Amino acid sequence: SSHVGSSNGSTHPREKPRPASWAPAMAVSRGLRLIVPVRLRAEVVHGFGRGSKQLGFPTANMRIRWDAQDKSSLSEEELAVLDFARDHDTGIYCAYGCVEGLNGAVHKVAMSMGWNPTFTDVKAKTIEPWILHDFAEDFYGRHLRLLVLGYVRPELKFDSLDELIREIRADGDFCSASLDGPELAHFRDDPFLRPGAQGGDGAGGEGQGGAPLRPLGTASPAAPAGLPPGLGFAVSTELRTVLARAPGPRKGNARLLLARHAEAVANEQGRLCGGASDSELTASGRLQAERLAEELAASRPALHLDMVGSSPLQRAAASAEAVARRFPGVERLALEDLREMAYGALEGARIADVRGEMAAVAQHWRSGRTGQRVGGGAGESPEDVAQRTLRAVVALLEGRAGQTVLLVCHSWVIKALVASVVPGLGLPRLLDIPQRNCAVNIMDFLCGGSGAVSDRFEVLGVDLVAGESLAAEGRL
Repeated sequence: SSHVGSSNGSTHPREKPRPASWAPAMAVSRGLRLIVPVRLRAEVVHGFGRGSKQLGFPTANMRIRWDAQDKSSLSEEELAVLDFARDHDTGIYCAYGCVEGLNGAVHKVAMSMGWNPTFTDVKAKTIEPWILHDFAEDFYGRHLRLLVLGYVRPELKFDSLDELIREIRADGDFCSASLDGPELAHFRDDPFLRPGAQGGDGAGGEGQGGAPLRPLGTASPAAPAGLPPGLGFAVSTELRTVLARAPGPRKGNARLLLARHAEAVANEQGRLCGGASDSELTASGRLQAERLAEELAASRPALHLDMVGSSPLQRAAASAEAVARRFPGVERLALEDLREMAYGALEGARIADVRGEMAAVAQHWRSGRTGQRVGGGAGESPEDVAQRTLRAVVALLEGRAGQTVLLVCHSWVIKALVASVVPGLGLPRLLDIPQRNCAVNIMDFLCGGSGAVSDRFEVLGVDLVAGESLAAEGRL
């Protein structure tokens, strides 16, 4: 092949491939777990040359500076790539990418990160994107830009070459479908992927270990794609840092902590799980909920929770209960209006199977038609969700000046509320709001105020990361 070639590190057999009949095929589970978008830029270097030659899948090999003795000698771009490789799980990720100097086109990417090679040679952790496009020329020595958006599956061992090839192809199909979905498709237009465009230069180390912390009240210079700069609040940074720096609510205000539930089985399976269906937490989800609870408890006495509320759905209620156990005697409440958006006829569907319908709905919303419902008349629209959520939250907080309330609910509920109360945002931009499992959003509400309800909210932080520092310290 004339393409850049290297083996796919997360899918190589760990020993010489056996005949396909040696063992039954492994059941490989894939699901989309969104991460804070990570922006990487690195030189494409020669790898071991087996992705194209032996497997038939041309992959690039991004330069990682494992040889650096002093990290202070690295550029921001080199440090971002090194930190991503060091801090993130091995496995398959989905991303958008572009090769600088090759017409500026943005392509879908199935990215493998793993210990490579695993046939024989010396092991080294590598980042190997499979760009889902046929190139007419090599691009060794050029720079590749990646916007990494989601985690698909862990690194696995395969015992036959046929099985390996089949699963690599399935990884590509899954990543392609996920990137076409409503939560990710708009990232194709991220300025980082357009060298020379505004905001497109330089590496973005934004991620779960890459971006430097910033003071409360400032926006990230590498905030997730789509959110405009200068919003005046923290986005996608550490929860406990914001809690430590945030002043208490002003007189006459209630403080609201709005958290998304932990990972549920439906999230792991890549299914639409709205207000009309439910799903229990995964093992990872239960750990996420405990991390959130631990982090909030560690913020006492500065943080005192007067109430822990949730939607009645078990994935939210179980996440809330994990926190409530750390605050003995705290008031508990379930609010029906905090249910997730109803998906109507699409409830329970595999996202990969309905990506066309969801993309069409997302386009309506982006065009300002936010009354468009998902899944027909039985589904809901952003306007439906925003109306009931604002009604419930305002009624709850109105008489709670001086109190702090935690509400655990769902992605679209949180996005609709945030989009409704942030000046200059609005419901057409709700798809641009990041919201990971167990992330926390902080806002103050002026009790008894007059004027528009949305003007009585002040957002202090969105998509704040819970528990990562505690995990790094070995406390969980």
